[in-house]
Amino acid sequence: MKKTNYDYFKTEPFKSFSTKELYHYTSPKALKGILKSNNLWFSNIYFLNDKSEMKYTYMLALELLKHFKKDLDTEFYTKLNSLSEYMTCNTYYAEESEVFARLEYYVLCLSTANNCLSLWSNYTKTNDNTGYSIAFSFEKLKDCVESKGYEFVESAPVCYEIAKQKEMLSDTILKFNEKFKNAKNGKEKQVTIWDIIDNLKIYSVFLKHPAFIMENEYRIVIGIRTHSHDENCEFEIQNGIFVPHIEHEMPDPEESSIINSITISPTCDKDLAVYSVRKLANSTKHYNLIIKTSDIPLRTQAN
Repeated sequence: MKKTNYDYFKTEPFKSFSTKELYHYTSPKALKGILKSNNLWFSNIYFLNDKSEMKYTYMLALELLKHFKKDLDTEFYTKLNSLSEYMTCNTYYAEESEVFARLEYYVLCLSTANNCLSLWSNYTKTNDNTGYSIAFSFEKLKDCVESKGYEFVESAPVCYEIAKQKEMLSDTILKFNEKFKNAKNGKEKQVTIWDIIDNLKIYSVFLKHPAFIMENEYRIVIGIRTHSHDENCEFEIQNGIFVPHIEHEMPDPEESSIINSITISPTCDKDLAVYSVRKLANSTKHYNLIIKTSDIPLRTQAN
């Protein structure tokens, strides 16, 4: 696992996190794909539902840099401010796509919330009118991903609280500013800039706009070098756009399944839903899966 100079994962709310299960809300098509292929899909971070994904952290950084400008080394401020402006510009995606061997992030989006109505609503808007929640064993899932040997693997709950986000970024900026000022030569200064860039990139994966707080998101993130993995990318077509993802194989479900149960949304036709999911699970050798239906008393056309 790649380390950063500032150990951000020892700060709140990350150090106190503990759970036995994590939940992945998904569509009927995606559930079928996961069980049939026995693969987890890690989506390219630029294609997630938050349009400000990654950029959000650098927007906060620009705000804090302006606030701390008088306290920062002039050269350090200029370099970090230019970087943050570049990361938030409209041409960033196109320019970065041409950078050879750049570390690119792929995300498995989970939730700590079980049977969450706001999350159900995101996956029952289609004609299917039904969504599913896959309950993963937290420890088995982490072990499964970390055993693959990716260059970068990190997992943590997403931080939505602006006060904590600003505290984290402020502390990082000021610490690296001191390191930059104490650098003995130009090489050490450049290394300091590279180090804070690495830190901010990791922060940007786990800091999100507070509007998404109801998702209670927990992320497992893998980093893979571009060009070296392009041939391993798979693509899902969404709204006419080719969305890249990496497929990570799960353990044999007959030997050590990392899936504990599947819950069916409150919008389903319950008469046949459980039976249909059981048939799907059995056909993919997930014989011991517990199949549930949501107990949220939501009035729908189906019930």
